[in-house]
Amino acid sequence: MQKILLLFLLIPVMPCPGQDDPGKAPPGQVSARIFTHFNVSLGRQESNTTFEVKRAYFGYERHFGEFFSAEVKLDIGSPDDVSEFSLIRRYTYFKNAYLSYEKGKIKSWFGLFDMLQFKVQEKFWGYRYLFKSYMDEYRFGPSADLGAGIMFSPSRRLHADLVISNGEGYTNLQFDNVYKAGAGLTLDPLEGLTFRAYYALHMTGQPQMSITGFAGFSTERWRIGGEYIYQMNYRFNQDHDRYGYSVYATYVFSGRWEMFARYDQIYSNILPESEVPWNLSNDGSAVISGIQYTPVENVDISLNYQDWVEYAKNGEPAPYLYLNFEINF
Repeated sequence: MQKILLLFLLIPVMPCPGQDDPGKAPPGQVSARIFTHFNVSLGRQESNTTFEVKRAYFGYERHFGEFFSAEVKLDIGSPDDVSEFSLIRRYTYFKNAYLSYEKGKIKSWFGLFDMLQFKVQEKFWGYRYLFKSYMDEYRFGPSADLGAGIMFSPSRRLHADLVISNGEGYTNLQFDNVYKAGAGLTLDPLEGLTFRAYYALHMTGQPQMSITGFAGFSTERWRIGGEYIYQMNYRFNQDHDRYGYSVYATYVFSGRWEMFARYDQIYSNILPESEVPWNLSNDGSAVISGIQYTPVENVDISLNYQDWVEYAKNGEPAPYLYLNFEINF
């Protein structure tokens, strides 16, 4: 892993074929994003405390002429599918590795790139470093995948997008001939007001389908948003549906201080032969609230409260107090 990182960091200083001026820096940009936190469990006889670097991203973007560009980004973190009883290990994945083309009203991607199904919501939520956006947190779809995508923007207030991808996510290789298609429409009818609708179809014998809606309104001081999703045939299991919603709000005191709150609910349906929801152990509600302070540009600090309440009768609340940090450079 150390060799990979060293090679990655040397990319921007390596000589580039065809570069006219050897003494001039290449037309590229290195970036990094780090999520780290300290937390304390609350409401238990014995409190647990943890220092953790949750994730780190390292990227490099390069433009080729007027219309083409490419980006590669490494994601260093722990997989989401390991058991809670496993030892914490760090793994390195390619989060992005794609070529893009942008000209006029058209923008397209090919390779491993960020999916568009919840990018608008994630940007509107704005606190990815302390909690994922709704669809990402509850695994309604991968945040990045291999495939091709295109966005058409006939005006600055209307955007339509289409993506064809493997559907396996960026931590898995393609192992079948099953593909996922998604189409979205984003409308900004007024300044600060955003609507988005998205439909995704994961094609197989029992296709998994998702329908998503989002609405958000923002001013200089306020940001208020909400989203709803219904997913049918989860992981290709017939009649196994999941659905839920998330609402969130932010109040900006100044350029350095913000206060935010969010509430999630996630449900599963009851099958005909059962009396309880099929995914009851994972159904529940989440609360996130706190403040954010930005002491300098590209550094965010948040003190926040997070709680998860299971809907199962034997479920217990899981309240935590977090101190989160995000560093960008």
